[in-house]
Amino acid sequence: DTSVFLDKQGLFYNGTITERTNIREFITDLAPYFLCNFIVTDGKFGLIPALPFNAGTGSVVTQSVTISQLFTSGNILDDSFSLEYLRSEERRPFVAVVRYRGEKPNKFPEEKSVLVYKEGSRAASGVDKLPHEQFDLTAFCTSEEHATKVARYFLALRELVTHTIKFSTTVFGLNLKAGSFIKVITESSPYSSANNGTVDSSGNVVSVSPLEDGQYKVLYYRSDGELDVQEGTMQISGGKVAESKFHNSVFTIDAKTESKNIYVVEQLTFSEEGTVDIVASEHGGLYKVIAA
Repeated sequence: DTSVFLDKQGLFYNGTITERTNIREFITDLAPYFLCNFIVTDGKFGLIPALPFNAGTGSVVTQSVTISQLFTSGNILDDSFSLEYLRSEERRPFVAVVRYRGEKPNKFPEEKSVLVYKEGSRAASGVDKLPHEQFDLTAFCTSEEHATKVARYFLALRELVTHTIKFSTTVFGLNLKAGSFIKVITESSPYSSANNGTVDSSGNVVSVSPLEDGQYKVLYYRSDGELDVQEGTMQISGGKVAESKFHNSVFTIDAKTESKNIYVVEQLTFSEEGTVDIVASEHGGLYKVIAA
């Protein structure tokens, strides 16, 4: 399947390997220059396209990707989920300068380069302020089309991929491999001072933002300190709470937000506990940029 993709996209290694080299390091370093990811499957090294593609034709698929598995709080093990955002300097726009080897029959090869940047980015940042990043493909690339696709791929990675996730799950029912697309649904309760308030001994509510009459799911703590933080549904009417269990307490409204994202699996690892650790990166629609 990967060979069909590489052939269709015109991504070829036109070079020589003159020195002994570590094969794993060699493939890992080269994979991004062929729009691929390095994987280990069943103990074997391999390459898979970093973009969704048609296995029969090798064309980049521009429709919705096929989701292999859905992950929620139901099948993500407790306290195993973590999210890591890229630093701002890792996401700043840049001008990609890709060097490649130009060849013509009966002539010596000459080094050429293509300069690629997102439309409008230079005008917004200023020609002199936008950094240039060089990518040297002269050892194996002899096609301007290949060099241009690599430049667009790295520009798309910088713009569209914002974070990676890690979590653990059980082996039961798992049907994934590196390169599979998954959907992950998570809930969070971001802190906001506007959601905080207090209830005095008479049931009067004092909050940063006035609360309208109605029911609110809250986390509250009584000032008598007899209980830990509790969950409850607080009924507010006319700025007061009738239910005495909320009196003499501080509270915050339990406002949960749901996040739904699609990720591509980068790594699957079996742990000593018999669970599977998954590392995945955000799928930000890279195919739209490369296939354009």
